[in-house]
This record gives sequence, C-alpha cells and structure tokens, in this order.
Amino acid sequence: MDTIRVCTGCGAHLTADAPQGLCPQCLMKAGLPSRTGGTWTGGFIPPEPESLAPHFPQLEILELLGHGGMGAVYRARQRGLDRIVALKILPPIEGMPNFAGRFTREARSLARLNHPSIVTVHDFGQAGPYYYFLMEFVDGANLRQLIRDRHLRPPEALGIVPQICEALQYAHDEGVVHRDIKPENILLDRKGRVKIADFGLAKLLGHVPPDSQITGTGQVMGTPHYMAPEQFEKPLEVDHRADIYALGVVFYEMLTGEVPMGRFAAPSEKVEIDVRLDEVVLRSLEREPGRRYQRVSDVKSQVESITGMIANLPPAMRRAFGFEFRSKTMLWGLPLVHIATGVDPVTGRRRVATGIIAIGDIAKGFVASGGMAFGIVAFGGLALGIIPIGGVSFGVAALGGVALGLVFGYGGCAIAPIAVGGLAIGYYATGGAAFGAYAWGGNARHPEAREFFRNMSINRLYPWVMMLCILPPLIAGIVQWFIIRRQYKNEKEQAPPVIHSSSNRR
Repeated sequence: MDTIRVCTGCGAHLTADAPQGLCPQCLMKAGLPSRTGGTWTGGFIPPEPESLAPHFPQLEILELLGHGGMGAVYRARQRGLDRIVALKILPPIEGMPNFAGRFTREARSLARLNHPSIVTVHDFGQAGPYYYFLMEFVDGANLRQLIRDRHLRPPEALGIVPQICEALQYAHDEGVVHRDIKPENILLDRKGRVKIADFGLAKLLGHVPPDSQITGTGQVMGTPHYMAPEQFEKPLEVDHRADIYALGVVFYEMLTGEVPMGRFAAPSEKVEIDVRLDEVVLRSLEREPGRRYQRVSDVKSQVESITGMIANLPPAMRRAFGFEFRSKTMLWGLPLVHIATGVDPVTGRRRVATGIIAIGDIAKGFVASGGMAFGIVAFGGLALGIIPIGGVSFGVAALGGVALGLVFGYGGCAIAPIAVGGLAIGYYATGGAAFGAYAWGGNARHPEAREFFRNMSINRLYPWVMMLCILPPLIAGIVQWFIIRRQYKNEKEQAPPVIHSSSNRR
C-alpha cells in the first residue's frame, strides 16, 4: 500500500518532495525557520520605547523602525557618544537553555565583520528579558521599498549588485554565511551605498563545535522564495553557495520586479538589458550548488565586465555619453516628460524617449522632438505624425524639406493632395514647379488651381505655417531647459540616490 503523506500543520495531502513535512500554506504561515529544542514566544508584540528605557539607560530610544516575528528594530541615540544607532531586540526566549551561548558565539562572529557594505555591530548582550544588538544606523531605504515603489531600474540594479557581492565575499572569507539574503536585508543610504543587514541567521563555517551546532536537525533557516533548494532539503550542509542562489533571486527581482518562481522567463525577455546578463542570473539560480558560481566575487566580475567601462564612470562623466530624465508625473500611463539622448551603457542600445512630451535622438510621444520623431505633433530630422515637421516628414499635414502629407504638404518638396512647395506634386499643387490635376506654378497655369489657392488665401496662410515650423521646436527647447535645470537642482535630494559601483568607492 502506498504511504500517503500529510502536512503536520493542517493535515492536507503532501507531494513527495514537500519540504519539512509542511504544505506551502503552512510553510509560509510558519514564516520559517521552524525551530527545535525551544521556541520563540509567539505573537511577539514589540514593546513601546518607554517600556524599554529602564533596560537601556545608556540609550535614548527614539522610535520603533520596524518589527517581525524575529525581533524589532528601534532608532536610538547613544548618550555617551551622542550618535544615532539602531537597537535590535529579539523576542523573549522560552525553553532554550543553550541560547545564551549560541547568541554570544553568533554575535561575536558578526561583531568582527568590518566592511563598509555590512552594517556594523557596535555592541550586543542581554538587558532584562531581551537579547539585543546595538548596530550602525543606516539612514535610507531597503531594496524592497525601492522595488515596490518602482524607483529601481536596470542601471541602478547593476550598480548595486557588485557592492552586495563585495560584502558577501568578505563575509564568506571570514567564514560567515548570511543565509537570509533578501531585499529587506539590503539597505541603501542616502549616498547610494549598500549596507547588508541582519546576519542573525548566519553561522560560522568550521568554527562551531559539533555538539553546539546553531542549526538543529531538520531546522530550516531563511525566507521562502529566496532560499536555495539545499536549505530545504539538507539544512545542515548549507554553505556560502546558498547566498549566491539568494543573490540570484534578488538580482532577478531588481531587474524585472518579479521573483523567479516555477518556469520563469529570462530577465532580458521582460526588460531591456544586455542578454549576457541572463547567463549570470540563471547560473546563480542553478538548483545544484555545484552548477552555480562557486565564489560570489565571480558574479561581481561578470557583471562589471558586461556593464563595461561607461556604466562604472561617475555620474558627471556618464552624462558625456548621453542623458536621460523621466518625470515622476504620469498621464495616461506615460511620463509627462521623457528626455533621452545617447546610448544606454547597460544595453548598448540607443535610448528612446517615450512620453506625453518626448525629446531625444529617437522620440515617441504626443509631442515628440528628435532626430527621429513619432507623435501627434512631431518635429525632427525624420518626423512621422499627424502634424510632422522636419527634414523628412510624413503625416496628415506635413511640413519639411521633403513633406509627404495625406491631406496637406508644405516644403521644399511637397507631395500631398494639397501641395505647396518649391516642387509641389498633388491634386492641387502650387510652387516653383507644380505637377497635378490642378497645378499653378512656374511650369503650369491652371485657372482652377489659381482660384483654389487664392480662396485658401495663401498669403495669409504663410505666416501661420512659418509659426507652426518655429514655435514647437522653440517650446520644446524651453521645456527641455527647465527640466534639465530642475533635474540637476534635485539630483542631490532625489530618492533613490545615485548608485555608485564598488570600483568607484575605493
């Protein structure tokens, strides 16, 4: 008789490969980790700052920053040094007599990590019923907030990844595996510098006596969706390559805004990036640890090699290779103003401006201006639109050096049902040389054409045509000047901050 496996949490039938005897719903509800040999106090409610004050007389606890099932973080001022710090407290512990020793070993391993991209542990210990870490305070946002608010685009993501890699490689070299890399644990300060937080699930590699393993048998540590398969299947055999898998998940999410689950598309199928980055992400996400990158520094090298020299230049120098501005104001699903010039160093492709008002080498919008312009009102070297104006223009009413219009054409060479130009070809045509059913010009004298254009009052129409040719580029130029001026003014204050690659910070 076949054995039917059921979930130990709710009794539901399980598949053969279900991790830890739990169905997906119970696994998520448990929040992972499952614990043995003791329990966290369930339903942890973070204490108010006032109730913590007696336990931390050296601190002025200012506010609660956030909390979860594994603890709470407060912003505090260290009175003696007059500096702002972060205080992390763990929930009260029940039934874990060996926890104090485990906590001390873990805290000491974290305190010895000294890297600019790792949150520094200033102090640790026990105060009243609370175990705590006193840490560096990072004034900024975490990756989850940036991804959720859509403030993170591929160029910023490719500036962040090398910094994460650098910090993780340092920790791995020190014998520490993070085990819980996820967007919430990756912070960015206001200068765009990465800070990896919460190494609370890490353990020393090769420095923990066999009889005092921090991870018990069957105990899983991490966060679903970011955990390597071996963290479910063989939690005691997890090594630094689990961090590489989690980094792959975060990398994919930063690029696409989605977590890779089941059968997922390569990043380049969802967002415009260099297709060579697909190999980096997908190799990091290999199910078998042996098929992944074996060192996180290899991920850093690959990303920096693909993004190239231009992407690693300081922002002021990168502007020499082009410029891009996208307004936060949206209308009908498009940015109100999008200005884009030059080549994107991330994709190697020419930037395209797409918005209500689009200005760039290639512009697509309701009002578009550029070398190639597509829009209702379009002006550029090549212009396509209802009212196109440019060197070569195609549209309903076209004006340009060569103007092809569905109704009206005006230009050096005009081809349209109603054509006015040096060379005019149309049903009604007038110009230096006119060809059509009714033509009036240097080579033709059709009376009906003469009467038609007289009724159009071409002499009165001419100033309006000239104004239409001059005003749109003038208005676009003024708008562009104001937008660029405002963008430069807000550059230092704008969130998220400019992301520098790790090589720029040395």
